[in-house]
Amino acid sequence: MAQASRGRLRPAIAALERLVGKRGAPAEAYHFLGLLMAEDGRAEQGVFHLERANAMSPGRAQFESNLGNVLIGLGRLDDAVDHYSAAIACDEAYAPARVGLAGALLSRGELARAEREARCATELAPDNPDAAANLASCLITIGRAADAVDHLKAAIKSLGSSIQLNTLLAAAMNYDDRTSPEEHLETHRMLGRLHAVGARAIANNSSSLPPLKPIDPGAETLRVGYLSADFRDHPVGMFIEPALVASHQTEPAIEVFCYDLCTNPDAFFQRLRGHPVIWRDAGTLSDAALVAMIRNDGIDILVELSGHSLGHRQTALAVRAAPIQVSMLGYPATTGNPAIDVRLVDSRSDPKGSEAWCTEHLFGLDPCAWCYSAPDNAPLGGDGSTLHRPPRAASESDDGPAPVRFGSFNNLAKTTPAVLDTWAAILDRVPGSSLTLKNGAFVDAETRKRIARDLTKRGVAPERLLMLEPTRDAAAHLDAYRQLDIALDTFPYAGTTTTCEALWMGVPVVTLAGGLHAGRVGVSLLGAVGMEDLVAESTDSYIRIASDLAHDRSRLVVMKAGLRDRMQASPLMDAVAFRVRLHAAYTSLLRNGINPRTGASA
Repeated sequence: MAQASRGRLRPAIAALERLVGKRGAPAEAYHFLGLLMAEDGRAEQGVFHLERANAMSPGRAQFESNLGNVLIGLGRLDDAVDHYSAAIACDEAYAPARVGLAGALLSRGELARAEREARCATELAPDNPDAAANLASCLITIGRAADAVDHLKAAIKSLGSSIQLNTLLAAAMNYDDRTSPEEHLETHRMLGRLHAVGARAIANNSSSLPPLKPIDPGAETLRVGYLSADFRDHPVGMFIEPALVASHQTEPAIEVFCYDLCTNPDAFFQRLRGHPVIWRDAGTLSDAALVAMIRNDGIDILVELSGHSLGHRQTALAVRAAPIQVSMLGYPATTGNPAIDVRLVDSRSDPKGSEAWCTEHLFGLDPCAWCYSAPDNAPLGGDGSTLHRPPRAASESDDGPAPVRFGSFNNLAKTTPAVLDTWAAILDRVPGSSLTLKNGAFVDAETRKRIARDLTKRGVAPERLLMLEPTRDAAAHLDAYRQLDIALDTFPYAGTTTTCEALWMGVPVVTLAGGLHAGRVGVSLLGAVGMEDLVAESTDSYIRIASDLAHDRSRLVVMKAGLRDRMQASPLMDAVAFRVRLHAAYTSLLRNGINPRTGASA
């Protein structure tokens, strides 16, 4: 144990292996060996020893809970829930088990139960930051970001700032319309300061780090690196794919590296791996080792795709792994990290003046900072010839136009009380209309009941609401858009992938223009396809635009019929033009330096 505490992991494991090889070794030896093996990346072996410890000394809450922690890391959620529950059965007041159970239930989609366990954990251990973080994550996930913000502010005041709590606070503020731009910026600046502390520790303890490559404006080859944990079936993976093409015909030539932090590869991951760029497996590297790898590769421009999302490496970026560091796609706000020089945006998502709310310079990729590629197996979209008509009883007349079905497939975290207020007002304006919601949270029956109650309180009768659970694959998910006539965007955190999917499936989207980037992505996407008339500047105009479109059937039919062709002809789906803009941006940054954007482009 003393060896482990001094960071000598492998010698400690060897010593414990010798101990458990002897007759009469205590359960504690097996338990500690299992934990160290998991920490050393040998989680399956760790589970074996932890299970042995549990069998030797049953009924110990700590043993059961720690086994649950290792199983979580292996993605074995059901088994983890069983062991956390066993720990609680041993000791109802054992807070670490409550913390672990809340996290496992949240990952499993049991939101209501997760929230109850998280609240119990905070009551049992008010000084435990993991308990505070789990409750905040639950609140954000169920669409109560304002409550999460209040909870996190109180926790930080009590426990002090930390990367864990402050990251969640920054994330929650993206959903909270009470947060001022000034407070939003300062919260992210604080995160930048916290990561800088870690960066200084790395610099002080890593004298062997390779030197930072100097900027060479006259270089014949420009090395661009992309850093992400989401090179998989994820919005980031989908939107970055058009960029994963080297360019040897440009001046300078572009050489592309991908630093993969992904821990759950899938079929889309394999597809991305098929692109002829240089891949580096970096998921198990320490921050110092990651910085060393990137510097050794001689990267000129490092593009991080996570911001403060799960799997980010902001501390490594704070060390500075490349002479120019850029943020794009994966996070809807400033990073607050002073070592990140540029954010790639456009003049609709971040109009003139947006620089005031960012620590990075803004570089415009006008006319659009996104490039959408529809899935290969996407079904045909709606042609607008008939609007959705639900089944009627035999006694009902089939005369007259079908009721309009509004809907949103955005995640529940974005579906705040203000959003529900606005959607209810739209249904009130359009008699007979209905609302279809689809997201992963609806696997939880208690969550479905809560949303139904929330809308009933706002005057929406139960028969006007349909909640869809996740579908089996991307094609089935897209096919579900056939049940919508008009999609309603969320605010203050707008949709991105959901907006593109709706448009591709022939469903026009109404969005509300916000003041910060998170609330303006829909403005950019709709502007790119020439549908600025569906962008509202206030909730009143949002309600009016949606209800007017529902009442104007001929306009709606024509709009739906031409949407897919409109998208395909737009900058939003022109991968070649997007890549040209992106490479031009990189060349400009290398040759002209980093300058604030004052208009549509730098």
